Amino acid sequence: MKLFFKLLVCLFFGIVVFSIVCKKDDDPVGCNYATNVQDEVNALSTAATEYGNDPTNTAKCQAWKDAYQNYLNALEDNVECATVNGQEAELQSAINQAQAALDGIQC
Repeated sequence: MKLFFKLLVCLFFGIVVFSIVCKKDDDPVGCNYATNVQDEVNALSTAATEYGNDPTNTAKCQAWKDAYQNYLNALEDNVECATVNGQEAELQSAINQAQAALDGIQC
């Protein structure tokens, strides 16, 4: 359960960082990866809530892991947006840390 909460902290830290970075008005290519991954964030939030309410349910655990993986994949697809904003290394580091933590979870 500790790992679950660590991942949630990473997730919300990432969302905050991405939201701040993506509010730049001078983005030359119109990239906004916070908006681009919003569907995945919503799905992850729903899955995390459902799993948190029933942490012994392996199906809910797997649904949460799948939602988290989809979120990380969507972020990977948007790394070029972070490059434009000078945040590529920071984003990639956050993705790598979250991926390592996610890989360690067994349902």
